[in-house]
Amino acid sequence: MRIILLVIFFLNVTNTQANDQATKSFDTLWEEIYTKSAKKKATELDREGTQLSLARAERHWLPRVYGTAQWFSTNDPTQVFFTNLGQRAVEQADFIPSELNNPGRKSFKTGALGIDLPLYEGGMKSSQASMFKALLKSSELEVKAKRSEEYTEFSRHYGGFLLTLKNEMFLSELKENLDKLISSYQVGSQSNPVGYSGLLGLKGVRNRIEGSLYELKLKVSNSKTWINTKIDTTENWNPDLTENLKNFLSTKLSELSSSSYSSMLLAQELKVSSLENMKEMEKARHLPRVGLFAQSNIYSGDRDTANAQAYGIYFAWDIFNSDSHGRVGEASAKFRAGEAKIQAEKQEEKIILEQMLASKNTLEKSLALLEDTDKILKEQTLNAMKLFRSGLLNALQLAEVINRRVDLIENKNKVENQYLDVYTRIYLLNN
Repeated sequence: MRIILLVIFFLNVTNTQANDQATKSFDTLWEEIYTKSAKKKATELDREGTQLSLARAERHWLPRVYGTAQWFSTNDPTQVFFTNLGQRAVEQADFIPSELNNPGRKSFKTGALGIDLPLYEGGMKSSQASMFKALLKSSELEVKAKRSEEYTEFSRHYGGFLLTLKNEMFLSELKENLDKLISSYQVGSQSNPVGYSGLLGLKGVRNRIEGSLYELKLKVSNSKTWINTKIDTTENWNPDLTENLKNFLSTKLSELSSSSYSSMLLAQELKVSSLENMKEMEKARHLPRVGLFAQSNIYSGDRDTANAQAYGIYFAWDIFNSDSHGRVGEASAKFRAGEAKIQAEKQEEKIILEQMLASKNTLEKSLALLEDTDKILKEQTLNAMKLFRSGLLNALQLAEVINRRVDLIENKNKVENQYLDVYTRIYLLNN
């Protein structure tokens, strides 16, 4: 019977508080949040940028085709003579010393079209492509990690909102019943120490409940403000109050059995693995480069227009370059340092996960006891109020019973929020 009355009370209070407030489910709100998420947009753009970098790196085997064109006016003897020679239009008079030294100002147009096909670059470009493959996998995991972070943060706010609102309703019901008792309680005068002391005790409990309600209302407001800011709305709404904590956690944060690490840590591990490719790229600086080339040149001036072609194979090797010195050692040191950091973070995550799982088990036992005690105190409070009305219980004794009920509601709310926090942290470590 009490359960039926409590359900009816929930429905009545919900209808009273939310006549103009729609009920929004967890899934509806999450869809709105993730659709508008700036974090999602940022990580997806990062991934897109890495995809483009990988596509570019994988085209390293394609030749480089280039072209140049210029118009210039010069009185430089060397440029004038050789550009005339490029036109295949050198004349006998051009060899007269006075003409060679003082050719006057001439205007020319030149152009070139060439192709460069690298055959071997010491493995630099293939190592670069492998590096971007690792970075792309890392960015994909970061997209998942950021989604998990935002999802757990939202779950914490929504779950906290749900818990706080329900506890606010419990305390409001208790305060309403207490107000009725106080308004109908006759104490006579202050010369009646027992009666007057009992009234003060009941008023003190009522003030305590009001203080707790102020705190709960602030928590509700903070959670609602966070969610409304994320979905960019000022709309009034309520969560689905028919959902309890266990059902909420088991359906919305159910992935608790994974033995892997968090997506963010796995993303960092892939970034570190890309440093090994960087080491190979630095090694390539000390290896020769071999390739094919071909180029066609055109020269045009006031005498004629002519072209010329050249093609062949080239071999280039930096025997010594101070800028390359020590780069392999630096890349190797960074790679080893990164590996050590990842190993340390894996150990830390494992420790935290074990601690969280232990806390979860302890909190579950505490909640089971609190729920059982809650049923007992609910019944005790109802009986105490009946006994008080019939005169078999004085006001001080009733105040003590109600105080214990308030203690339980506050403690249960605290443990429930701790359980919610632990649950979301476990979810994040496994996703």
